[in-house]
Amino acid sequence: MKDIESIKTEIASMSRLALEMFELTHQAFMEHDLDLIAQALERETKINDLEKYITSDLIEWGRGSSKKEERRLAGTYADVVGDLELIGDYCKDILERVQIKIEEKLLFSDEGVKEYNNLYEITANAMREIAIALEKCDLNLINEVLRKQEHIDTLVDEYRSHHNQRMLDGACTPMGCNMYLNILDFTAAIYYHAKKIAKNLLKIK
Repeated sequence: MKDIESIKTEIASMSRLALEMFELTHQAFMEHDLDLIAQALERETKINDLEKYITSDLIEWGRGSSKKEERRLAGTYADVVGDLELIGDYCKDILERVQIKIEEKLLFSDEGVKEYNNLYEITANAMREIAIALEKCDLNLINEVLRKQEHIDTLVDEYRSHHNQRMLDGACTPMGCNMYLNILDFTAAIYYHAKKIAKNLLKIK
């Protein structure tokens, strides 16, 4: 049976892979590069494998403990692992839209790309702080994620409104508009799961 420190190291590795997948997803979007999509999907396969192994290890460790606190700890870390796996799923959803964007030669307006990049940076920064906190085993760093919480709902609603107006103005096609709005929503979902991870890690601290 693995000890909790070994499991925490694996969770940190999983967090780093999720961050790398998200960064590659954005890079593929910006560079219209199908090879980057393939690289990102390789990370997703590893994330899925880690989710299974780590969850199994956490269950075994938790069941093997007679301490209520350790069993609770196993459950909290299992939630974190589940959220990391879901982040990979949402990245995959974005990648599917990026592939369509590339193959259909869909173009987004400069304003739309600028707004998406802002949403991406907010989300990526939260994920980077989580990855660093897990790698350094310093959960105090998690406070930064929640201290800088963004009102993502308000931001996405604003960006959706802007993009719908661009479509009405003829600045983009209905298909391109749909792809763009999907990407905004999936990125917002990634941010929500990153915030949920931060809240769970604070419980541990």
